[in-house]
Amino acid sequence: MTPGPADSPWKERRESMGKSIGQVSADLRIGHRYISGMEEGNFGHFPERVFSTGFIRSYAKYLSQDPGPVLAEYERSIGSRDDTEMAAQLRFGWVERERERGSRRATYAIAAGAVLLVGVILAWVTLHTERPPSPPPPPAAAALPSPPAVENAAKPGDNSAVAAPGGVDNMAAPVLPPAQVPPTPAEPASSAAAGGAGPLAGPFQLLLEANEQAWVMYSFDDGAPIDVTLYAGDKIGIHARRRITLKLGNAGGVAGTLNGRRLPPFGERGQVRKFVFGR
Repeated sequence: MTPGPADSPWKERRESMGKSIGQVSADLRIGHRYISGMEEGNFGHFPERVFSTGFIRSYAKYLSQDPGPVLAEYERSIGSRDDTEMAAQLRFGWVERERERGSRRATYAIAAGAVLLVGVILAWVTLHTERPPSPPPPPAAAALPSPPAVENAAKPGDNSAVAAPGGVDNMAAPVLPPAQVPPTPAEPASSAAAGGAGPLAGPFQLLLEANEQAWVMYSFDDGAPIDVTLYAGDKIGIHARRRITLKLGNAGGVAGTLNGRRLPPFGERGQVRKFVFGR
């Protein structure tokens, strides 16, 4: 295959930097054959478009070169592929995806039917279980007769009121004010979670798994951003030494595992969220 127009400049630039293909591959985490393919203009064995364009941009940034010519050569290369073969691959992927979705629907239907059956059985048992009779209400307390009123009349010719010993009126009890209960201090509000603990130290191995269609954009170790669309059941792994930047177009449709530990939910369904792992 004839080398692309950007073959010599990119290869000469790498050699002038004193870098081998192995060193570039280790720095960018891109396979040797992809580095050679970008220098030679050979894109026949490259992965899907979103990954290939990301490789080209990352290598161009590494070399301080314009990615435009190599991107144009790559677009011409993939445009000349056999449409029949691509259509067959897409149709096979669609059939497999529909088969998986049908299997999930059947499993969900069986589980829902089992839950419904258990609920009906519990309701029937509850309705037909004999309940013990309620205890009779306690008898009403008999009303006590009111004590006869005692008239404290003054003797004829006595113009002074009769007072109780000590000058205290025993006929009426003093009304005490209600107890003053000190107000309860307000409970301090708990601080909301701020997306996990502080900055983590690399290296990182992030695994994403989609349970429904979601858009994902990510970059690692200051590399160029890569965007991809995931469907239900798709998985993608991201490796980085120091830092991973992640943006999700449907946060509720993606689950994540970081260094073997399950991450909490990224967000709600349809929500756009951005995360940074590392420094």
